[in-house]
Amino acid sequence: MQKIPLNLAKPGFVLAKPVARADGMVVAPQGAELTEALLDKFDMMGVDQVVVEGEPIQTEGVASGTNYDTRLARLDHLFRHHAQDQWMNQVKSLLTNYFKMKVASKAG
Repeated sequence: MQKIPLNLAKPGFVLAKPVARADGMVVAPQGAELTEALLDKFDMMGVDQVVVEGEPIQTEGVASGTNYDTRLARLDHLFRHHAQDQWMNQVKSLLTNYFKMKVASKAG
């Protein structure tokens, strides 16, 4: 299962979760195959993300062009001005744990 931006969704992808309107009414059920018409409808509704089956889109490094090892190594530098801020230290800790999990999952 993968949550992807609507602009990366392609016809043929299968919804892993239903898509609903703001009032809760389901407009496309889980298991529905995406079509151009359905994607256009989602766009007109303001849907910005969909959850699809599998992992059809490779998102590793899309945002910054770096892998998780590099991101993990940069955290000390990125948070260097916030050593005394308890909230920023919590964010850094969460990111550190997340990147370590991602690095471990790629290694194993």
